[in-house]
Amino acid sequence: MSKLSLFLIFICVSGYAQQDSIPMKHFRFTPLPVIYYSPETRLGFGALLAANFETSKALDTTTKKSYAQTYFLYTINKQYDWGTMMRMYTPGNKYIVYGKFNYTFFPEYYYGIETEDPESKKDTIQYNRIGADVRLYKLLAKHFFAGIAGRYNRITNIDGGQGHFIEDKPPGYNDYWVLGVAPAFTIETRDNYVYPRKGFYLEALYYIYPTWSRKTYRFQSFKLDIRQYYPVNLFSTIDVVAFQFLANVNTGHVPFKDMADIGGSYTMRGYYTGFYRYNNLYAFQAEFRTQLWWRLGLALWAGGALTPEKWYTFFDHTIKPNAGIGLRIMMNRKDRLNVRVDQGFGKKGQNGFYLDIAEAY
Repeated sequence: MSKLSLFLIFICVSGYAQQDSIPMKHFRFTPLPVIYYSPETRLGFGALLAANFETSKALDTTTKKSYAQTYFLYTINKQYDWGTMMRMYTPGNKYIVYGKFNYTFFPEYYYGIETEDPESKKDTIQYNRIGADVRLYKLLAKHFFAGIAGRYNRITNIDGGQGHFIEDKPPGYNDYWVLGVAPAFTIETRDNYVYPRKGFYLEALYYIYPTWSRKTYRFQSFKLDIRQYYPVNLFSTIDVVAFQFLANVNTGHVPFKDMADIGGSYTMRGYYTGFYRYNNLYAFQAEFRTQLWWRLGLALWAGGALTPEKWYTFFDHTIKPNAGIGLRIMMNRKDRLNVRVDQGFGKKGQNGFYLDIAEAY
């Protein structure tokens, strides 16, 4: 969630100063109770539980550390958001298993699709969403993996009122669901999943979404995620400069909630999620992360995005820049797991406040 007017998190930092996590064999747990407020949801509360773990029976330096988290949020408006995700490396990194599931009922602003004047289309909509994203990779050669991915997205009970949303009637405005399968390829040399300091990461997926029923849409989606991390030692021993390039290219009849959008806690922080929504997106981000004192750190970032009409006409529209600053609170020193508090800024007066766990990328 973004553009929060107030987002408070009660964290017993002093307790974690004595003990970084709750030990249970190879598992290290980090629980976080949360209370927050936003104009869309009013007062809300919930909890998040994160776990870092190793899959090897005996600890080794070869198998990468795995990570999982789950959360539940509820508001006095009877809105809710439940989600869970996991990235697991089997012993020897022979397989990578990734899964993400969520069920939400939250209102959000609609800013139109394929427009350079989103404010003129601003409306409020709400809906139920069930989402699932699973990927299975097998090690082919050192650091090289190939596999298969599946994605399910179901949007129901859409209430768009009588404003711009109903006037636009974007694809999928009257409920829809999609189910797609993709061949997947990845290169993984990062030293840590939640706070990489060095290494390279690449993931490429090509989803094919068939027409399953009258409530589905036929389209194809190519996603490319490239990241590079460089360790530096300007202020501390965990300083890092991180770069990311994202490509999200879609062809066919793409429903509005599956289009490439800008904004949120991970991609182009500083924009409301979906402020710009096109079929194609190219985004670049650069970030400097450092530890200042005790468990407190700082992050600075800047980036930009292109939203072409076709995948090869890169400069159809103006560049969407972003920049921001963030506070880091390290809850688990062993795994370098941070709570991050970010304030991002974009064009057209856009800005967003984010509180999340682990780094954006």
